[in-house]
Amino acid sequence: MVEWQSDDTGSVYNFLSRGCQICKQGAGLVLFVTGRCNRSCFYCPISEERRSQDKAFADEAPVQNIADILAEARAIGALGTGITGGEPLMRMDFVLECMRALKGELGQEHHIHLYTGVLPGREALRKLRDAGLDEIRFHPPESDWTGPSGLKEILLDAKSLGLEAGVEIPAFKAAPGIVDAVREADAFLNLNELEFSETNFAGLRARGFVPEDLGCGAEGSEEIAREHFLHSDLKVHYCPSRFKDAVQLRERLKRRAERVARAFDFVTEDGTIVHGTIEGDLSGALQLLQDLEVPVEMYFCREERIEIAAPILEDISKELKSISCTVSIIERYPLEDGLVVERIHL
Repeated sequence: MVEWQSDDTGSVYNFLSRGCQICKQGAGLVLFVTGRCNRSCFYCPISEERRSQDKAFADEAPVQNIADILAEARAIGALGTGITGGEPLMRMDFVLECMRALKGELGQEHHIHLYTGVLPGREALRKLRDAGLDEIRFHPPESDWTGPSGLKEILLDAKSLGLEAGVEIPAFKAAPGIVDAVREADAFLNLNELEFSETNFAGLRARGFVPEDLGCGAEGSEEIAREHFLHSDLKVHYCPSRFKDAVQLRERLKRRAERVARAFDFVTEDGTIVHGTIEGDLSGALQLLQDLEVPVEMYFCREERIEIAAPILEDISKELKSISCTVSIIERYPLEDGLVVERIHL
């Protein structure tokens, strides 16, 4: 166990599982396998688009098959995958298929962890391990947070099969039953900041929680974590809600941008891509680029626009506008036709 550490996102820990280490690098693929679940936790933040729906997503993109998942993993240079839901084990066969494919395509060193709200039997754990699972995180129902629930036994079972095992819960109250089970099994505990979303807002407010002025975390969640968990002798990691945007998403975007950026794209510190666009008379614009001897690797022709290096576009914007072209500098996510976060018309 390491000494207590913290960072500028508010993350506090004395232990990071391999899955968490990969997540902090932005190198983890988030594989959402189903929105179906046999529980109805008041704090569940899953969106209406996913809740109760048997849909799969790799990071933010919907997927139709295993090939889509592998393509996303390659696009971000994923070092690991976190399998989540809903309740992933409601699609056990699909989960096993995904894990085998990920290990087969990306190598046995590709780390896979899974979240589950059930306590699977030893045979189910064995199947998961044999398919490639490296780490499992249990999420007991709130009713089991105060006393015995079989959690210690399942943690020990998982560890005896060679899995890294722990518990992951939101920090909104004490959980002595979980603390005892984790300590006795020498497992780890991940605490997430209680987080407001569109779907759980009413449930959290009904319990008396208030959103922070900035961000989507709940006031007091970190204090609860510190009071009941962070002073203990457990292996603990407290993860604030802002970590997802401040670290996880940004680092994942940067990894993707490094792999998809073209010669004329500029990659920002946040992992977005900046380039110029030319719209309007594209045939005239293309002729102008050729007349000015702009290197062909510095622009790309699409059906409805030409994408081009931003500095070059600024230099020739007057000429382009003189032939009725509209020219802009855009910043967007590193996806094909990714979300535009800023557009500056020249």
